[in-house]
Amino acid sequence: MTAVKKASNINVRIASDELALIKRAAEASGKSLSSFVIEAATASAEKELMDQRFLHLDAALFDSVAETLAQPARVHPELAALLRDDSQWATSKR
Repeated sequence: MTAVKKASNINVRIASDELALIKRAAEASGKSLSSFVIEAATASAEKELMDQRFLHLDAALFDSVAETLAQPARVHPELAALLRDDSQWATSKR
């Protein structure tokens, strides 16, 4: 496995108690401080961007979707039967 060359850096100012907390968490997870911070920041960035996802629909498709969502819910007999099924495979193990 080849290491990815990291050519960029960031500098941040942080309160000493926050830094101590992050260092403890990195140590507890067995990661370096840099790896821990990069992993946490990357996960947070991905989540934020997924929350901001923009879907472009043309007007006709948007109207169709909106109309479908505005309809009252319908019972789908096969799905209702499946949800009532108490088979071993259908129950979660806790």
